[in-house]
Amino acid sequence: MIVFEMALLITAGVVTVVTIAAMGRPLAEAYAEKLKARYKELESDVEANLKSRLGALEEEVSDLKRQVTQIQETSEFTTKLLESQRLRLTEIEEKQEQ
Repeated sequence: MIVFEMALLITAGVVTVVTIAAMGRPLAEAYAEKLKARYKELESDVEANLKSRLGALEEEVSDLKRQVTQIQETSEFTTKLLESQRLRLTEIEEKQEQ
């Protein structure tokens, strides 16, 4: 009798597992598709947001490049001006010494 009960329990367990697998797989796939669709919608929003932020960063980098170029030009001009003033002072000092 124990063998019969064990066989019945094992059979019931196998049937239960097969049923859960047969019903669970389509449910899991449907849920996965639902999640994919939801995140795909979010992805487009996130992607648009990231693109706009990237555009703003590129614009700021361009502005910074222009500012650095202007600072470099100003620095070069100042250096040339100081060098010319130094040369003039040197010439004036040489004339005074003579």
